[in-house]
Amino acid sequence: MKYFLGIDAGGTKTEAIILNQYGEVVGIGRSGPGNYEGIGLEEAKRNWLLAINRARKNLGDIVFEHACFGLAGADFPEDFLMLEKEVKSLNVAKEFLVENDAPIALRAGSKEFWGVIIVMGTGNNGYGRAKDGRWYRYFGEGYIFGDWGGASSVVQDILFHAFRSYDGRGDKTILEEKVLKFFGVKDYVELAKKLYYDPSEYGKALGLAPILFEALREGDNVARNIVEKIVNETVISAYNLMTKLDLLKDEPPLVLAGSLYKGVEWLPEYIQSKMRMYVERCKVVLLKIPPAVGAALIAYENGGYRVTEDMWNYLWDFNYNSAERS
Repeated sequence: MKYFLGIDAGGTKTEAIILNQYGEVVGIGRSGPGNYEGIGLEEAKRNWLLAINRARKNLGDIVFEHACFGLAGADFPEDFLMLEKEVKSLNVAKEFLVENDAPIALRAGSKEFWGVIIVMGTGNNGYGRAKDGRWYRYFGEGYIFGDWGGASSVVQDILFHAFRSYDGRGDKTILEEKVLKFFGVKDYVELAKKLYYDPSEYGKALGLAPILFEALREGDNVARNIVEKIVNETVISAYNLMTKLDLLKDEPPLVLAGSLYKGVEWLPEYIQSKMRMYVERCKVVLLKIPPAVGAALIAYENGGYRVTEDMWNYLWDFNYNSAERS
């Protein structure tokens, strides 16, 4: 039996998916953060290996025919050279490929591996791929690189507007009270001291993102404006990628990946309606399966196997949440 490994290593977790030669999911493993930029290379490698070992615990100490590592932090050519060396040192696969985490998410959401993906998870990124293999990717490194989106951007806006609501420079918002409750403090003086003197407290702020959608459901205008910003950033980023790659005359899929797109159930439909003002035949797909599946598919295809319609449907219908995980 031959086995193929896909890894998705991001800012909050690492996930491993194993496929056999028949395209069946035979192992799933999860561990902690896998982005070396946030936790250091050695800790990231430990989490990669931990996820792999958890995924193959019922298969023995197998060596994979092919593996694809989708790694956050794989941005520039020198990053790839360094990361390829580190992946090789794990000795887990006969052949392997290192990818950025955006292409593997597109592969998971696009049966024919073309179109555009916008990711809004911890951070954000955008990647487009044409049918002929041409591609373009944003830097995905934050505000000064032209990027906005994901929880890291959204919580900055939440805190910004909450503080301005408190001190009177901005519109009143129920986010003001929700932020205090989240941090467990009595007032904004206490919160300011907490954030100022203990930078680790700001790291906890990534958990603020869900309260944005709570406030939206309660009719808060400030929350509505932030969500509208998420939508508009998605639309302009996707349209720009489609333009660069000459996809406008086709029926380009737009895959949405990341927790922010799941905040309210109608958000993908709203993005679809706005996209059609620019690209009438665009089809929005909310990624509902792990991006690690896309990495596993890339490994599978690199091994000379073809993804059939039945296999694709099986992978999209597979219940990853109920599968056994350590």
